[in-house]
Amino acid sequence: MAENVYSEIEEKLKVEDWRVVFRLWKYTKPYVPILILALVLIAASTALDLLPPLLMRKAIDDYMDNQYSLVVVEEGDSYSFVQSEEGTFYLQQDESGMYSVTDGTTTYPITEKQLTELRVEDLNGIGQIAIFMSLILFSLFFVNYGQVYATSYMGQKITHGIRVDLFRHLIRVPMRFFDTNPSGRLATRVANDTENLAEFFTSVITSMVKDVLLLGGIIIIMLNLSTYLGLITVAILPVIAGAIFVFRYFDRVAYRKVRTRLAIINAFLAEHISGMSITQLFNQEERKKKEFDTVNKSHFKSLMEQLWVFAIFRPLLDLLYYVTIAIVIWFGVKSIIGNTLAFGVLVAFISYIDMFFRPLQDIAEKYDIVQNAMASAEKIFKLMDEEEEKYNSNESGVKSLEGTVEFENVTFAYDGEHKVLKDISFSVRPKEKIAFVGETGAGKTSIISILTGLYKIQSGKIKIDGRNIYDYNLQSFRKKVGVVLQDVFLFSGSILDNIRLFDKTISREKVIEAAKYVYAHHFIERLQDKYDTVILERGGTLSAGERQLIALARAVVFNADILVLDEATANVDTETEALIQRAMERISKEKTMITIAHRLSTIRNADRIMVIHKGMLVESGTHEELLSKGGIYSDLYRLQYELGDIA
Repeated sequence: MAENVYSEIEEKLKVEDWRVVFRLWKYTKPYVPILILALVLIAASTALDLLPPLLMRKAIDDYMDNQYSLVVVEEGDSYSFVQSEEGTFYLQQDESGMYSVTDGTTTYPITEKQLTELRVEDLNGIGQIAIFMSLILFSLFFVNYGQVYATSYMGQKITHGIRVDLFRHLIRVPMRFFDTNPSGRLATRVANDTENLAEFFTSVITSMVKDVLLLGGIIIIMLNLSTYLGLITVAILPVIAGAIFVFRYFDRVAYRKVRTRLAIINAFLAEHISGMSITQLFNQEERKKKEFDTVNKSHFKSLMEQLWVFAIFRPLLDLLYYVTIAIVIWFGVKSIIGNTLAFGVLVAFISYIDMFFRPLQDIAEKYDIVQNAMASAEKIFKLMDEEEEKYNSNESGVKSLEGTVEFENVTFAYDGEHKVLKDISFSVRPKEKIAFVGETGAGKTSIISILTGLYKIQSGKIKIDGRNIYDYNLQSFRKKVGVVLQDVFLFSGSILDNIRLFDKTISREKVIEAAKYVYAHHFIERLQDKYDTVILERGGTLSAGERQLIALARAVVFNADILVLDEATANVDTETEALIQRAMERISKEKTMITIAHRLSTIRNADRIMVIHKGMLVESGTHEELLSKGGIYSDLYRLQYELGDIA
């Protein structure tokens, strides 16, 4: 199935969170001041969030459901009220709407004027509470704004650093790594997985800190308001902790599958969009649609597994919330009836229970994101742990090369087992023109791969100017080796930038001079914007021959001392082939040139032709010498002549 081709191993729970967090801390350290500022703002925000229920309780118990320290002074048939600690009266309202005060035994009707005098302090107190509430809300707005801005800035900077390091690492891993890892999967790591970490740093870390502080503050306040009701509420915590522990395990497993199968989709899309022309030419649309449907269904199933886990956990928290509310109201009302609890305290308790479960639900949701982030971080760091290509940084940069190339008993296998080159030995003198020929799969292109150090050989030696290739700084060494492949890769950008590979230190004049040197200037001048003509990815708007000429100009502009051409004229028209041949003749007078070719007509003028057969060097000599031997080269030449490939 298509999925198996692109899939990764779905790992079991084996990487501890603390190890991942420890590695993430490296990227967080530069922004510790911002993190501290965010935590201070979070603490302030938490304190402000805890105040409204307390103000509500005060408004109810001290100003709405108030008791008054009064005594009644009777004056004949009338009476008045005097402030005194000796008497306690409560305000009440009958069914007709009339107010009166009572001390539990005697009830005294009061006038509207007396009611206003009696409640003037209550109204003033409620007014003050309203002002405090408004100040708290405005303060929360500015504090939360500062906290969100600080955490978002920190999260994006951290993610930027991880993404840059990951891409820097990717461009330094050996080519063998890219042979077994689809580009779509790697794009998922750099783009999607780092974005998951951005969400983790932006919203999760600080939010969970606030939730923990809020929970702690709520528990302390509830126990202070009523130890009895507080203990009843806190008793639910072990049940919640158990639910979170179970949820943690299953959610991590589900998210690993989601991330792995998303990478499979990206890998499938990257490959099939690139190969769309083949799909359409061979009428494979329906089959490819079915393959993608299989891959997509696998991703859908993993999402449903993750949704199933979360769909159970969230309603469970809701159930616990309503059960807790019911229990607190039941015992709270009994306490009010027993005159051991104020009504305002019960109202505040219900508000705090609502606040108590909000951070729990938030932690559940954020924990969902944490699992996503940890799964992504594991994959990112697993990619970062891939061994980088060694560049021998102690070696000084290569200024120039004479161009001597020596292979001494070189054996090479891409996978370390199945040999594609076997005991190859040859030498190339400076400014010599060497050509390799042989049937498809003989190992010709593999010689380029190991000559440039992209792959390491299993045995033997490769020497450049008498030095082992691995003693050079390979980054510096490759600047002096120009490679023109059969399928030239061009980046999105202008012709100018593709020749100088976006190196602004190389002047336009030097680029034009190089283009003229390899006969590319003429066709470039015919383009609408000439050297500033913008081409799309891989240069699809240019012919194969035009791309080859640009690649030759690229090699010249970077002043390579050794030029390697892999099937440079295999897919070009006769006119362009003639231009490439002229360019190669001109270049070969100044540089060592190694050519790999199927079309033997293009290498008849080579100083030496080497024939590779089944990974071994079997013949060597000039065109005439090899023809006279009547060996493999002679057979290849005769076959092409009969097929009409040789004029």
